[in-house]
Amino acid sequence: MSTHPVPPRRAPRKKMKMPLFGGMGGGASANKDDFFGKNFGSILIAMTGMAFAAQIFLQNIWSEKVYNDADEITEMAWNGTIRKKYTDAKFKSEIHYYLVIKEKGKKQIIDLVDADPVFFDQIAVPQRVIKAANSLDVRVQRYSKPDTTLRIKFIEN
Repeated sequence: MSTHPVPPRRAPRKKMKMPLFGGMGGGASANKDDFFGKNFGSILIAMTGMAFAAQIFLQNIWSEKVYNDADEITEMAWNGTIRKKYTDAKFKSEIHYYLVIKEKGKKQIIDLVDADPVFFDQIAVPQRVIKAANSLDVRVQRYSKPDTTLRIKFIEN
């Protein structure tokens, strides 16, 4: 026998684990109280499916209504301020002229794709526009000039 003391045997250390993945294939030594447990693969597939479904359906739900039909624009009433004015020309034959009009917390996006671009060129961003329903005459309040009445003309295809 030796004269120096033998330290007591200590318990083995726990194996390192990755969060969410558990013991990474440890078999019987895998801990049952992992975050997802045994069903991690099926939960991952279900969450991926829900993400794809959300991309398809939420895009239509959250998108804002864009008014581009001549009848819709004629029936609309405007009493607000122009917040944005921009164009989108994906194709040379079809140029979209967009106006974003904000009135009392409500935002309307108007696409003047079928309209004559002269109206779009004559208005600017900080101006206030007033249009009665079932009319194409738009009163524009300007800061440096007196109020002007402009008419929206639609191009017949």
